[in-house]
Amino acid sequence: MNHVYAGLFYQEDMLDIFSGEALLKYMIQAEVALAKAQARVGVIPQAAAEHIAGVADRQGIECLDLQQLATATALAGNLAIPFVKQLTEAVKAVDEEASGYVHWGATSQDIIDTACILQARDALNMIEAWLHQAYAVALQLTEKYRNQVMIGRTWLQQALPVSFGFKTARWASVFSRDLQRLAEMKPRVLTAQLGGAVGSLASLTVHGTAVVEAYAAELNLAVPVCSWHGERDRIAEIASTLAIIVGNTGKMARDWSLMMQTEIAELSEPAAPGRGGSSTMPHKRNPVAAASILAAANRVPALLSGIYAGMVQEHERGLGGWHAEWLALPEIFQLCAGALTRTVDVLQGMEIHPENMARNLECTHGLIMAEAVMMALAPKMGRLNAHHLVEKACQQAVAEQRHLRDVIRETVGKIDGISDDMTAEALAQIFNPESYLGNIQQQIDAVLREAKGDE
Repeated sequence: MNHVYAGLFYQEDMLDIFSGEALLKYMIQAEVALAKAQARVGVIPQAAAEHIAGVADRQGIECLDLQQLATATALAGNLAIPFVKQLTEAVKAVDEEASGYVHWGATSQDIIDTACILQARDALNMIEAWLHQAYAVALQLTEKYRNQVMIGRTWLQQALPVSFGFKTARWASVFSRDLQRLAEMKPRVLTAQLGGAVGSLASLTVHGTAVVEAYAAELNLAVPVCSWHGERDRIAEIASTLAIIVGNTGKMARDWSLMMQTEIAELSEPAAPGRGGSSTMPHKRNPVAAASILAAANRVPALLSGIYAGMVQEHERGLGGWHAEWLALPEIFQLCAGALTRTVDVLQGMEIHPENMARNLECTHGLIMAEAVMMALAPKMGRLNAHHLVEKACQQAVAEQRHLRDVIRETVGKIDGISDDMTAEALAQIFNPESYLGNIQQQIDAVLREAKGDE
């Protein structure tokens, strides 16, 4: 993506993790871990591992020519081939014998996959921290606004009363599930990759299993049951989980952007100088965070489809599908980080307008309480008959531009056995939105209890 848009869709710390320089650092980390593991098992001399680690400690990526790497990668087909050559030369400058043990027994995909997993671990830790922030703020909003009645909407139309705290409780519950997904996923996906040319580690003779175990321990990654060069479900699971998070934030952004519409005006994104303005209309206050999040929610499914398509690989190591991950996975992480941090920002600074929530409850002149009236009449006349009666009353109320309560009072006043129950006081209670919230408070309590159990 053009760098001028990075601040709109991405997040700076996540950009750093997936920079070219950071990838090379993770690859060096993998090579050092490989040398140390092999020295521990006795495959290579301890001195060779120390020299390799020493070059990494003293020079890091300074031992590499990044421009030359970029040029050579285009010819080699992957970054690891020219990377290993340059790292070997750097070690050779310190100790020629040690340089012969760089990348011993490994293949390019071992180092690139392991570096990818190391990147993902750091990036997932950041995602997890932002999810905790979002979860905490959503819970605070739920506590504060649990009794703030507003209209619930289905198919973009006014439906029945809910509370704003109920809406944020559902958001909080989503964040809780996202955190659960991450916790369940990490032990599966944060796994080292080391298999050599075809996954057999034949080049390490009888020491393959011991080296893999030591290698994973050096990196604090899980030990693979077997090599997974051609099986990309771990990468797909990471991408899928991130896509779910982005989709969840997109749903929230869709909600609050609709609630920001001028005619609705139930809430606003945080205000700041230069935020949400128009190049031509001075009065505009646009939902700019929602726009960024919704753009991410639009983009990530296409990227995820590429990850899924790449799972169909050829034999022990595939052609093209693996390579496609290098483009898609970093952008999915970056878009997820951007969407999530903007969601946190909005939740922390969201401006709530209770007076407009109350106003919007009344804009249909009681039609939103039609179901409540029907259910009050149903025990006396049956649900279907009550439905027909209230439906006709709604049509009359709209046609005559009257409040539904008044039409219902007139209608039931003509029906023996019902009129005595439908007093003015009874109708006032039926038409009170706060009296028709069902089990919303119990659901909110359940969300808050779950959060306390997570602490």
